[in-house]
Amino acid sequence: MSATAHESSGTRPPGRPRSAEADEAIVRAALELLAEDGYRALTMERVRERSGVGKATLYRRYGSKDELVRAAIVHLNADVPLPDTGALVSDFAATATTILTGAARTGALTLMPRLLSDVTGDPDMHALFYEHLVEPRRRIVRTIVERAQARGEIRADIDPELAVDLMVGPFIYRVIIAGGDIAKIGDPAKILVTVLEGLRAR
Repeated sequence: MSATAHESSGTRPPGRPRSAEADEAIVRAALELLAEDGYRALTMERVRERSGVGKATLYRRYGSKDELVRAAIVHLNADVPLPDTGALVSDFAATATTILTGAARTGALTLMPRLLSDVTGDPDMHALFYEHLVEPRRRIVRTIVERAQARGEIRADIDPELAVDLMVGPFIYRVIIAGGDIAKIGDPAKILVTVLEGLRAR
């Protein structure tokens, strides 16, 4: 059977490896379309067209739009490590820089607020986006906060969840009003230093 026949039938020859290039093209196309038009406008056909893969190639990997979106969002978290510089400001700045660099590469800087807004009224999809897009980043900043509390950089009586909101909130706001232009966001370290005046132990 020819490769074309296998593609049409939705099967692949035993031992034939999945194409890493196809995997990357599909995920990249999904993220680009999500960033451009949001979740509701996304379709499997548009992803197929943007990625340049065959229909069978796409559906062998992802049986539905929701599966594809989940995989694309999880992919965004793969390159966000937890830094340990020994100081709150530099830990936060390192995390923010990593996220900004990755967002510049994927064109997904405003993806989080867009998607969360797009699924308002859809509890299942909101939960999906929160679990795979928001929470992994909150978990990193939460750990940074807890380590800073242990070092005495932040008051021990501050709720770590509230501290995360206070630290990340201004940053996200500047991302939104900058329209995705990284140059207009400002230095993450300077933003946090300003916020810390309300968090620092006295």
